Amino acid sequence: MNQSDYIFRRAESPEDAGRLRELFTEVFYPEEVGAFAEILFHHLPGRDYRYWFIAEEKATSVIAAAFTLIPWVWEMDGISLKAAELGVVGTREGHRKKGLMERLNREFDGTLRDEGYDIAGIQGIPGFYNRFGFHYAIPLENSIHVPFHVVEDGSSGGPYTFREGGLDDIPFFIGEDRVFRNRHCLASFRGEEQWRYLLTHSKKTEYGSEYWIMENNSREERYYFRVPLMGFGDGLIVSEVSEAITAEAVGAMLAFCREKAMERGKPSIRLTLPDTSPAAHVALAMGAVRGDCYGWQIKIPDAMMFIRKISPLLEKRLRPGPFREMTGTVRIDLYRQQIDILWEKGLITAVRPGEGEAETVIAVPRDLFPALCLGYRTLKELNHSRPDISASTWKAALLAEALFPVTSSWINEQY
Repeated sequence: MNQSDYIFRRAESPEDAGRLRELFTEVFYPEEVGAFAEILFHHLPGRDYRYWFIAEEKATSVIAAAFTLIPWVWEMDGISLKAAELGVVGTREGHRKKGLMERLNREFDGTLRDEGYDIAGIQGIPGFYNRFGFHYAIPLENSIHVPFHVVEDGSSGGPYTFREGGLDDIPFFIGEDRVFRNRHCLASFRGEEQWRYLLTHSKKTEYGSEYWIMENNSREERYYFRVPLMGFGDGLIVSEVSEAITAEAVGAMLAFCREKAMERGKPSIRLTLPDTSPAAHVALAMGAVRGDCYGWQIKIPDAMMFIRKISPLLEKRLRPGPFREMTGTVRIDLYRQQIDILWEKGLITAVRPGEGEAETVIAVPRDLFPALCLGYRTLKELNHSRPDISASTWKAALLAEALFPVTSSWINEQY
């Protein structure tokens, strides 16, 4: 059997939702990924039938492989990015190693190009998706283990009350997201539609979460934290916490979570928060243990378009330093592509294909361009393992430090 035995198409009608559910239920059993896929199909904001990529066997009309493009909005220092996640990927066992995913990914890449997506990502298994151009570039799924014994006793009560958030709390959640985005260079944008989905349809899937609100009315304090009902490991997971939370409130939150964990037969608490999170800092100071952190695998479909998109941020980064009056050309050399950034008195006047020779060159292979431009690693850090990453002169090295510093990035889930 080869690819000529399959039809490659997009989803066409609501009837495809049930067939996709059957595929993913079989592929991921006993996980309930099929139910998750069906709810995404019908209810996720931004959904579109054509965002489901399908390989169907001609002889049987069985869906052999499929995945979906999940549309997001990410923000990079206030600049809105059109983002696509390659999600819910599955191939039936008898149809593997036939190049079906390679073919579907070519369709996916065409959609990224035709619809002007700035960035694409996948929360994928290790060692597989680099063949499709995805490479680790921002952190994902941190692990900070909080044993019960490090949590101070909260049984005597305190100034905080706890309740589950609901639809009436959406304006509060949107405000908390705004604070989060302001404190991270790259973060996800979740508006009213996304929060409505999280508080309703998402709860029927394996990604369902509780959104707890804790309040201290005497001080007019209010914070929230997210507790996924499923996830990796045996501990009670806390995956989001208000950025403005105080140390006292973190202690009360952890005491509350310990009670919930014990009620649910969980042996500990696990924070999957960014390293910069105030709650993570407090927990680590109390005696929590830092574990490993995974990463989003990222692809930037059009590097030149991406640089144009983030030009205001690049100008902002040069403004306080010695290159604030920068005039000249900085070349980004991706080896198979050269991109020239033209500057005049600290402003970018053009971003265009490289022409002729250039003196100021930042050389980074395309696979590591996302890690550099998204602030995951500096040019110098990347050079330790890859000598083909370099700066042509001392000026180019300083410009690389200024234009592409390490930053804090974290993508809070929208489903």
